[in-house]
Formats: sequence, structure tokens, C-alpha cells
Amino acid sequence: MIKRVYEVKTLEEAQELAVKDLNLSLDDLNFEVVSEKKGFLGLGGKLTVEVSTKIDGITRGKEYLKAILKNMKINGFIETKVRGNVVNYNIETHENNGYLIGKNGKNLLAIQSLLVTVVNNFYDEGETKTVVLDIGEYKSIRKRQLEKLAVTIGKQVARTKQPAVLDNLNAYERKIIHTKLASWKDVKTHSEGIEPNRHLIISPK
Repeated sequence: MIKRVYEVKTLEEAQELAVKDLNLSLDDLNFEVVSEKKGFLGLGGKLTVEVSTKIDGITRGKEYLKAILKNMKINGFIETKVRGNVVNYNIETHENNGYLIGKNGKNLLAIQSLLVTVVNNFYDEGETKTVVLDIGEYKSIRKRQLEKLAVTIGKQVARTKQPAVLDNLNAYERKIIHTKLASWKDVKTHSEGIEPNRHLIISPK
């Protein structure tokens, strides 16, 4: 939850400042006048106004995903799991999962990028969340596939001493392979190129 205190002349001034500072709508915020100092002859008075968010970012994140499904006229279920500072959302729509995921997961990653901003708008620095979005367990399945691929190619490179190049992987997918092979003693990984043509190389040590 975000909290701010403003010393202002009017409540309206506090509202304007809070909306601008926090990049949230007026409907997202609570305003409480905690003290009032009256000026001489009613002039120059000051208010101390405490501003706080009405809901938490995790709830707003789920509402955001519901709005996306509604606007796209897609029926689906959204599951939220929170473990410490990590928030996991999973959307299940059955027949529309592939459409939401997009080619090579591009739509999924785009939605997640926006979702991270939506959620963390409601937290101060130091309280921000790690936000993970999955659709129909696509990431879980894809992770297992990529880890299996990493082992297969890693063994091949270790045996032949010839590097292998993997194309058409996004940053999330490349990270999975980097992580899977990080502890191997006979192969190493690195990425080259510029998005969207960046590729991963597995080479012998």
C-alpha cells in the first residue's frame, strides 16, 4: 500500500498532487484530513492530508486481467497465487489460450509487461512485487521442453566440441537455457545479436 502526506491549502490541491505524483486515478485513493491549521481571519490556513490507496496492487492486477478478457469477449478463469514477494497469475480459457499466448508467447509477454506496471503502481519502492503471468500453464510446459532441449544440445556440444546456435527464442526462454546449463563444467552459454534477432549459443568450454 502507498501512503503519502501532503501539506496543502485545500483538499482539492491534495487530490491534484496525489493523482499526479502517484499516477493513479482519484477513485483509487483515500483522502483523510489529519489536521487543520486555520490562518488569521480565515486566510493562509493549511491542511495535513494523508493519502492512501484503496486496494492493493495484487487485486488490481486481477481486475486488469478480467478487463482484458471482457474487452476481448473471452470467457476465462484467473487464478492468483502469492508466495512472499512473488505474485503468480494464471489464465485458463481453454479454446482461446493460444490466441492470448500468441506466436512464441509474444502476446503473453506483452500482457505480463503491462501487468507488472499495473500491480507495482500500488506499492512504494522496496515493496514492489515480482509478477509472473502464465496462460494455460504455457510457461510451465514450455520450461520443461526447453530444459530438455538444453540437456540434449548441451550433451551434443560436449561430445562434438562444436558450438550450437538456437534461434527464435525470447529473453525468457533464453534465460531458462542459460540457467539449466549454468552449472555444467564442459559447456557454456551466451547470447549475441539485437532483438528481435538475438540468438543463444551453446559452446564447449
